[in-house]
Amino acid sequence: MGTDEQSGTRDLAIEIRGLGKSFDDNVVLRGLDLTVERGSTMVILGSSGSGKSVLVSMLVGLLSPDEGEVLVDGVDVAPFETAEQWRSIWLKTGFLFQGAALFDSMTVGENIGFPLRQHTDLGEAEIAERVARVLSWIDLEGTEGKMPSELSGGMQKRVGLARTIVLEPQIVIYDEPTTGLDPLTSDTISELVLRLQKEQQVTSVVVTHDVRCAFLVANRVAMLDAGCVLVEGSLDQIKESPVPKLRAFLYG
Repeated sequence: MGTDEQSGTRDLAIEIRGLGKSFDDNVVLRGLDLTVERGSTMVILGSSGSGKSVLVSMLVGLLSPDEGEVLVDGVDVAPFETAEQWRSIWLKTGFLFQGAALFDSMTVGENIGFPLRQHTDLGEAEIAERVARVLSWIDLEGTEGKMPSELSGGMQKRVGLARTIVLEPQIVIYDEPTTGLDPLTSDTISELVLRLQKEQQVTSVVVTHDVRCAFLVANRVAMLDAGCVLVEGSLDQIKESPVPKLRAFLYG
């Protein structure tokens, strides 16, 4: 996985080169380089202010970089300015917001079906079938008619994930997927991230400060510090790294 056997080159889903971003005099990202191999899970760690959220915002078009390249599936999205330019990327890239971001006025079924109605020509029967399928996948069968307010925080997060994957994206980006959840529910979300990778070969980028989640899902880990990648490597390499800031973050 992740290597083109004929050419010997790595098969990259995401490649970031020399990424820079500032807000007035506050430099958030400075010359950041990072790659994510197709079909793998990259976990991005970092304390508050390290640039994690700004980085993922650029991967999905919520922010534009000041400099550098952001290649998603081989396409440099850094110059993109319009929704039309982003459309093909959005259709293959799912984004799970930190707070699930469900529409309060829509039922569970309507929430999950929303991307299908917006971006496909599927009929209502086909939409209902696909909604039922993803609800079964997240173990929430039969909840189509419930409102988000009737669900627990963990159930809302799972419905948010179902909405994220209903278009069957090749890449899924998670912004703090376990924030505010108890350890058991957090593990459930982490297990779903793992299942997506193993069963559907989804490429995942997981931004988190939850070390347990990172250890459960990561193939590779990158820690950001002061807008740069402080250290990056396989999960085993990261666990054994002597870098003081990383060890303090992982082990206290």
